[in-house]
Amino acid sequence: MKLHPWQYKAKKSLKKLRLLAWAILCRAHIREARWFYGGQTPTFDEYIKNAWISIGSLGGLVLLCFVEADSIVNQFPNCLKDYSQLFYWSSLITRLSDDLGTSKAEMERGDIPKAVQAYMIEKGVSEETARNHVKELISNSWKKINEEILDNRFSRAIVNLSKNMARTAQCIYQHGDGFGTSTGVTKDCIISSILRPIPI
Repeated sequence: MKLHPWQYKAKKSLKKLRLLAWAILCRAHIREARWFYGGQTPTFDEYIKNAWISIGSLGGLVLLCFVEADSIVNQFPNCLKDYSQLFYWSSLITRLSDDLGTSKAEMERGDIPKAVQAYMIEKGVSEETARNHVKELISNSWKKINEEILDNRFSRAIVNLSKNMARTAQCIYQHGDGFGTSTGVTKDCIISSILRPIPI
């Protein structure tokens, strides 16, 4: 089967983007491993600079770009550059939502400090104050996403993918670890929506 020119171009670009996204993700995980094995606590800013990548959203968004390649064919080769801020804010919301929901359990397992703990340690504040700060960052990140959307230079498909990734993360982690555990409110919501849909 012969590929259309845009498909060939997109396929070639995807391979480069996929490799780049994996390299960036691996680098972020190596940095976290160094913190862990070195017994280091990153500053809040160091943590954030790394954590928005280590959550893995960037790779997912790059792959989703390929799914939508026909609607963004002219933008695809510059996907990471053109969408960098949109991807950043979406990934940051995903990471911070994850941290709010899972950091306590992860710390009990001996993981590195997450956003909440890094802020507590650096600023010498209570957990409640740190959690409120993280929630404020999430709120500000949504404002930044909205600003990016209003810029109106992005493909609607990519905007929706980015927004939905952040929305999903907030939904999954709003009542704790809705991903790593199979109990709780998130499980009940999923079961309810699949097995007991709302009658129309």
